[in-house]
Amino acid sequence: MKRHTLKTAILMTILSLSFLASSAYALDDGGGRSVFSRGAGERALALGGAYSALANDASAMIWNPAGLARLDRKNIYASHTDLIGMGFSEQLGLVALPSWKLGTFGIAFRRFGVDGIEGRDDRGTIYDDNLEDSETQVMLGYGRKIGGVWDVGLALKYQQHSLAGYSDGAPGLDMGIMVKPLQLAGGKSNLANGVSAGFAIRNLIEPNIRLVEDSVKDPTGLRFGMAYDGDLSKNIHLVLSSDIEKTREMDTRIHAGGEVRLFNLMALRVGSNSGMMTAGAGFRVSNLAVDYTFEDNPLETVHRFGLGMAFGQSTEEKRQASLNAQEAALQKQLVAAFMKENQSRIQTILGQAQRALDDGQYQDALQFVETARVLDPGYADLDALEGEAYFGQGKTLESQRNLAEATIAYQRCLNSTPDHAEAANRLAAVSKLSNQEAARSDVIRKQFESALEAYAQGDFQKAKKGFTKVLEISPNDNEAEALLQSTMQTLELRADSLIDQAQAQALTGHFAEARTILQQVSQMSPGHMGLANATQFVDEQERLLASAQEAARQAEHVSEPRPAPTVATAAVIIKPTFAALSAKDQKEVADLYIKGMQAVKNNRHEDAIRYWELVWSKAPDYQQVSQNLKQEYLDKGMEAFAEGRLDQSIEIWEKARNVAPNDARTQGYLARAYEHNSRIREIKGNY
Repeated sequence: MKRHTLKTAILMTILSLSFLASSAYALDDGGGRSVFSRGAGERALALGGAYSALANDASAMIWNPAGLARLDRKNIYASHTDLIGMGFSEQLGLVALPSWKLGTFGIAFRRFGVDGIEGRDDRGTIYDDNLEDSETQVMLGYGRKIGGVWDVGLALKYQQHSLAGYSDGAPGLDMGIMVKPLQLAGGKSNLANGVSAGFAIRNLIEPNIRLVEDSVKDPTGLRFGMAYDGDLSKNIHLVLSSDIEKTREMDTRIHAGGEVRLFNLMALRVGSNSGMMTAGAGFRVSNLAVDYTFEDNPLETVHRFGLGMAFGQSTEEKRQASLNAQEAALQKQLVAAFMKENQSRIQTILGQAQRALDDGQYQDALQFVETARVLDPGYADLDALEGEAYFGQGKTLESQRNLAEATIAYQRCLNSTPDHAEAANRLAAVSKLSNQEAARSDVIRKQFESALEAYAQGDFQKAKKGFTKVLEISPNDNEAEALLQSTMQTLELRADSLIDQAQAQALTGHFAEARTILQQVSQMSPGHMGLANATQFVDEQERLLASAQEAARQAEHVSEPRPAPTVATAAVIIKPTFAALSAKDQKEVADLYIKGMQAVKNNRHEDAIRYWELVWSKAPDYQQVSQNLKQEYLDKGMEAFAEGRLDQSIEIWEKARNVAPNDARTQGYLARAYEHNSRIREIKGNY
């Protein structure tokens, strides 16, 4: 309700200025102003010259050069008008070239002239019956956006006057400012986007032209305007605009106009230029526009026609193309650096594994191999190193008469390196000796060996069943008892790891995946003490997310904009989109994103993460911020993991999953990292 009242008040203010304009008295310039002071451009003139807050085409450099900043495509415009049937004519040519990086540059050419003037001497004798009087103006304009809601512009011009063989010219300077005041105050509505204010100074530097004796200045003029430019419905667009103009030593003038645009094809315009009625229409087909203006001139009605064309990519398309090219290069750079650094880390870890192997530190060697496997599970040298470490461990256990563990070590060696002949021989010998010492029958021996093989291959469910059957037949088999206990404890460790993964999935909103993992825990270790708590945690996170989404849906129907709701835990946060941000916030997000890209180029990755974290917190859908941030998190997590900081690496990789929930590589790192701790404890035998 409040927003509608404000919108009505603003529109009524603009309409009131329009009514005032209709009764304003048009005072004669008395030769005090240049012919160029009345402006140009068919659309602007049809709106009664009320264009200082509305200018958004190539003619902006004439009315308010700040409006050049609002052009988004290259623009050309031309018109020719024969005035009041007395040989007067006016020509106009405009070119505007916007750049998303540099602002908009424009050039304008205007000429106003009359021919057929009789030249008489002091005695009244005609000495030439076709003299010309012409005034020409060339303008160079520039406009640029500042801070998202402000536009500023300058127009440097040169005016030349030629009459009966006399000629002189002089430079001048115009400047202007445009702003969206409601957006400046923090408004984000369509109304805030549609209301503009403009202020222009014509002849901040006054052209001073001297033809014979006395020089004549084109006086400084000020314009202030307000405009509304917005949609009434899907296919109807409304424009209302009013200007107050004050020229030095002349009375104040009021201009007002309105435009209704239908289906973005046809526009109908009406205006009051200090009491003189104006009207017009515009037609647009693809990139081509035709404009017509009618002026109820006191001497004779004037009909104006102009032709314009917009062409080329929009500034946003060019900006996006440039950013896409930069991002492609950046992604290539990030991935290449990531792979190079990852290879370097793996080489370092494998060197540590080889030294531990040479020193007979087989558990340490296996830990290093497991660490490298998390970073790159398919790395070529891992299986060979792992096989040698298990073989050395098997020999040590065999020498200690720990036959069951030796059997498992030899079996794992063969799992890693199937062609290891010596390991196959030692496995056969140790298995035979173990069976002899335990006096196992053929039935028990086959069951025991099957359970051992399952254990060595990591199938602990099958191993558990196998060792349980052995003990059912032979309760005094000490090796089977010890291995069953080890199997149960290993299953508990695996269950702990899966519960951690399930909770992490719930924190990123993957509730189905979380419950699937908990189902595995239930099958693996039905009585696990953490299963009930984990199930409750997943349910609670899903409830919180559903509540947040419902609050967001309700907020969409509230008239006043409000911040998007957030969940008060680490669960998924409902965040705004880039399009929903104010112009000021969009500018800030874009600047932060570019700073992040520059930081990466300068190898300041911590700074890049901070910049991109700010961007992601405000607009997670902006550009490639999710992918870039994910890549930085992956690399940072790799560094922590390679240095043995397992908990920190998991925390960092969880951040990567939070910004890119469906990334397979991140999911893989996390799954292997969660399993890594239990694997290391298995290797150490620390149950």
